Amino acid sequence: MEIGLPLVLLAAGFYVGWNIGANDAANCIGTTVGAQIVSYRKAVTLMAFFVILGGVLQGHTVMKTVGKGIVISEASKYEAQNQLQAGDEFRAHFPDNRLPDKAILIALLSAGFFVTIATFSSIPVSTSQAIVGGIGGVGVGIVGLDPSYFKLDVLLTIFSAWICSPVLTMLLSFFFYTGLSRALKNANPIFWSKYLGIGVLCSAAYVSFSLGANDVGNAIGPLLSRFPEQGIWLALLGGVAMAIGAFMLGSRVTNTVGKSITPLDYSGALSAQFSAAFGVHLFSIAGIPVSTSQAVVGGVIGVGLTKGMKAVGGKKISSIFVGWIATPLCAAVFSATLYRLVV
Repeated sequence: MEIGLPLVLLAAGFYVGWNIGANDAANCIGTTVGAQIVSYRKAVTLMAFFVILGGVLQGHTVMKTVGKGIVISEASKYEAQNQLQAGDEFRAHFPDNRLPDKAILIALLSAGFFVTIATFSSIPVSTSQAIVGGIGGVGVGIVGLDPSYFKLDVLLTIFSAWICSPVLTMLLSFFFYTGLSRALKNANPIFWSKYLGIGVLCSAAYVSFSLGANDVGNAIGPLLSRFPEQGIWLALLGGVAMAIGAFMLGSRVTNTVGKSITPLDYSGALSAQFSAAFGVHLFSIAGIPVSTSQAVVGGVIGVGLTKGMKAVGGKKISSIFVGWIATPLCAAVFSATLYRLVV
């Protein structure tokens, strides 16, 4: 049992990473494939390399936020925030000064489950929201709605970033695409298409790196409290899991992002991907888990809006927005309920 449970936790972290790769491959290469620059197989190979690189080099910041920055499970931090001593009740909830193993397992499985459903429905949802919802839910399952056990300032920052991220990338993409279109208005399209294609591939690599830097923390962040000395190896596990998920099942959501929201040319694909990568990278450096799905969809919408509202697939966007709202709520409720039933 001592060996079995850690292995189960690692398998659950791998499952979440696999889900992120399957759903979020579209964020990295959806516009590249949609613009028919390279095949899906070549694009996902590029993505896999840079996802692992981003996770290993910069995934630790978001990992710490997800693993230790939402539910207060350390007595010293509880006392510092609330200006009172952690008593018997606190020690009963967190005897090892960390989330219980069952709580970690339930949070990971809850997040992974709802992302799996979204992936098979070809809907790009926020895995960041799913895992934050899962962790918040098990926190409620453990301590109820007592705010003294939650880092409310961190949660408020995360919620604000979820709103700001797609708006930021939409605006960046809108202005980037407008400026690029004007700059190339009188240029030879055949001459510039080659360089734009290279630019799109570079931006896909950048998005993939940003995905690894941000979402590896979502996949295995909860495991950091269980294996605090294994951060690099956990990041590698999450990156490899994401790469495998992208190879196995990433094509479903890739078609939604690349083809179903708005038609994309090379300039549009470059604008959407670069804007999303830049926005997500900024939040990753700050240690804030944001949604690459929201960022890329915001970037694609920004390109579409340069051609007018009719150029954007309103029905598809509505289903995506519903998925963004439902995913964290469902993960939170499910994980809270399941924890109460199991423990």
